Amino acid sequence: MLGFTVNDTDEFAAAQPFPHVVRDGLWDNDELERIIAEFPAVHDPRWQRYSAEQERGKKAGGPRMQGACTRAWFDRARSRETCGSLEKLTGITPLIADELGGGMHLTAQGGRLGLHTDFQQHPEPELRHLQRRINMLVFLSTAWDPAWGGVLYLGAYRDVAVVPDWNRTVIFATSDTSWHGHPDPITGDHVRRSLACYYYSPAEPGAHLAESTTWLT
Repeated sequence: MLGFTVNDTDEFAAAQPFPHVVRDGLWDNDELERIIAEFPAVHDPRWQRYSAEQERGKKAGGPRMQGACTRAWFDRARSRETCGSLEKLTGITPLIADELGGGMHLTAQGGRLGLHTDFQQHPEPELRHLQRRINMLVFLSTAWDPAWGGVLYLGAYRDVAVVPDWNRTVIFATSDTSWHGHPDPITGDHVRRSLACYYYSPAEPGAHLAESTTWLT
């Protein structure tokens, strides 16, 4: 269980430019090492690729690409126990883990993800009453140098910079103002790897929810 405190909750709520926390070492290092060993190679044809320039070089992998250790981690990250910890941190309840989105992410040389806000309405027809509320990203790159690109920025003006370093977790609220991305292309033979989980809650009746990603850069 993620051991968040009242101080963590206060920090999340007060963070600018939108609610978030950044924490190192939340997960077992040995477990993450086993996950890295299961990560498919950069050129594995099973990776999902994206055609938009804003997502150039981004690759995503779902359950069919995941090894046993990776699947076990996602089971725990999506468990009722983890949702309860995130409810304590964020004050949003109930939180429901998305079983379809997220997964393994990989970006290599030349790849980037432009600044954007995420869609808010769940894309599955039977789940369209759910609103995306929280993203959780866990980085799996060792001793990442910001000069390589790939830094995660929060805010339309790159207000907060998060280096995607080993066992660093970013948890942030999603809304129509939660601009984020890693717009600077990755240089050289460096590979940016991460795990992503998304969490929803029932939307307010009559709420207007964005159905697609909105790009800034």
